[in-house]
Amino acid sequence: MSLSHNPNLLQPRTPILNWIADMGSDISEEIRSRLCGTLAASTLPAILGSLNSIFITLLAYARIENPVLLWIAFFDLAFGIARAAATNINWVRVIAADLVVISGIGWATMIAATMVVVGFSNDTPMLIVVVASGLGSCAGIIARNYAAPRLALIQVILIDTSFKIPFCLNHPEFTPLIVIQGMGFIGIAVWIMRQQRETTVRAIAGQIESRTQSLLDPLTGLLNRRGLEERTQSMRQTSTTKALLYLDLDGFKQVNDRFGHGVGDEILRQAARRLSICLPNASICRMGGDEFIVLADCHSRQEAAVIGARIIQTISLPSVTSAGQAYVGVSIGISLFDPKTVDLERAMVEADEALYRAKRAGRGCALLHDPSNAEASKVPA
Repeated sequence: MSLSHNPNLLQPRTPILNWIADMGSDISEEIRSRLCGTLAASTLPAILGSLNSIFITLLAYARIENPVLLWIAFFDLAFGIARAAATNINWVRVIAADLVVISGIGWATMIAATMVVVGFSNDTPMLIVVVASGLGSCAGIIARNYAAPRLALIQVILIDTSFKIPFCLNHPEFTPLIVIQGMGFIGIAVWIMRQQRETTVRAIAGQIESRTQSLLDPLTGLLNRRGLEERTQSMRQTSTTKALLYLDLDGFKQVNDRFGHGVGDEILRQAARRLSICLPNASICRMGGDEFIVLADCHSRQEAAVIGARIIQTISLPSVTSAGQAYVGVSIGISLFDPKTVDLERAMVEADEALYRAKRAGRGCALLHDPSNAEASKVPA
């Protein structure tokens, strides 16, 4: 499990705790991270639950006067403080996930301990209050901790069995019925948590799919303008110089007019595949029509020349379409920029200016924008 959705929550360091908090291997890392958010977001309910159980324990002490209940209340408070610290104090970040799991199990154990102590007393009204509170806690656990089913199941079993054990010892004739009822309760709890998890996973997967599709060009599968902007935002933390290459297919309009939009779409899809194969580590965007943008790591003008030449050579190969072979070329304008200091719009304007000059220079070439000159610098192809 990786509780990276919250910056204060990391993967549990203790193997047994990591196993308890495991969310399964049938989900993607992003879904896992989103599910972790349900645990991270349960801090307030957990603290409120701890305050409630402390109050119930102190109330039981006021009626029964068993000093064990004071120790239970003390440890319950300690677990509540640990849970709050796990998500609110930066210096405990390294063991934050361990504290979440330990405090969750510890809180359930204190509820169970209170039930056992009250269960062996003769205070029936207090027992009813404690049992009602415990069942309410089980409902909260099922509703909040279903993302980590083992953790939730351990908590539910601790609380559920704690009042059944003293009852069965005091009334052994009801033991078979209590066992059957307990097994049924656990089975229903597992079913509810499984249903909640599946529903949540489907909802998250749908959101991810919808978001992914909103960032992609439906024809080519490349990034669209919005996807490129988001990708650029993620680059702002890097110090690597980028090359923004503005591509325009030469001769595409003639082919599209002659053979129709269907063949034109085939050529665009082939161009997208070729770019993806040619530059596997680059971010590639279809801006619309026959215009593409490529964002690639680039440290020098010479490296930009190599990238431009590679693209020109790749795109200029004949395209096999349903109407036969078709030929298109490509003109390229290039801007070298630092994502930390230059925004995408400015880099695109510079590359577009270089592209315009590449078109005027006879097409089929790559020009590099040179900020020291009014004219762009030609990159040998």
